[in-house]
Amino acid sequence: MKLALNKNLNNLNQFWQSLDANKKNDVFSHQSWPNKQWKIDFTLPNASLNWLLPVNKSYSTLTDVSDHEVSKLGLVVKNQLVAMSLSLKTDDGTHIKVGEKHSKIVKLNIKEDATRWAVACGQAFGYEIDASVIQGLLKDSNASVFSYMVDDQIAGTAISYKSGDTLGIHQLGTVSSFRKMGIAASLMQHLLSQANSEGAHFVTLQASKAGLHLYERLGFQALGKITSLVRSDRSFKLSK
Repeated sequence: MKLALNKNLNNLNQFWQSLDANKKNDVFSHQSWPNKQWKIDFTLPNASLNWLLPVNKSYSTLTDVSDHEVSKLGLVVKNQLVAMSLSLKTDDGTHIKVGEKHSKIVKLNIKEDATRWAVACGQAFGYEIDASVIQGLLKDSNASVFSYMVDDQIAGTAISYKSGDTLGIHQLGTVSSFRKMGIAASLMQHLLSQANSEGAHFVTLQASKAGLHLYERLGFQALGKITSLVRSDRSFKLSK
C-alpha cells in the first residue's frame, strides 16, 4: 500500500511540475492553471518559513488535518480527492493485460493548437484551463494528451503522464452535453491499454466522488485522501 501511494504522489508531483511550476523554500507553485502549491512529500509547509498562500492558489496535502487545525492556519478545505492505484503485475511478476483502444480517441501532436482541447476540458471540469500550459505539455515526451471525438467535436479529454514504471491519469472528463454515453469509461480503457503497451506496473489517479465508482469497478484501490486548501480570508500568514 505504501509503495503504491508513493508511486501515486511521485507521478502527481512530476506531472504538476511539468505544468510550468517553480520552486521556492521547498514549495512548488504554478504560474497559472492549475494554480496549485505543494511540497514534494505533500506535507504542510514549515511555519518558520513565513509562508503565504496566494489568493488565487490552492495548497494540496496528504496531511490529515482537522477542521480546527485548518481553521488555525487561516484556511478552509476546498475539496478532497482519493488517491488510487491499479497494479498491473501479480505477486509472481506476471503482467496483467487490461484495456482496449478506441477508434474515436485521438492523441494531440506537438504541432496542434491546444486551444480547442483546453476549452473542452474546461467545460468538462467547470473551470478555465490555460491553453499555453497544455501547449507546453505537448513537448513533454512523458505526456500524452487525448481527445474523444464525436462528429468533429471534442466530447471528452484525458492526459496520461509517465513516471518510471507508473502511468498517471489526469484531467479525464466529459463535456456536459456528451455525458451518460460511456465516454469516460472508453477513455479509461484506452489509457489502460496504453499502460499495458508501455509496460507500466502501476496506473494511478486522483478521484473525485463522481468518478470513484468507475475506478473501483476497474479494480483501483483507494490509498489516501489529498486535501486541497484555500485561504479563508485575504490577509493570512501561516503561523505557529
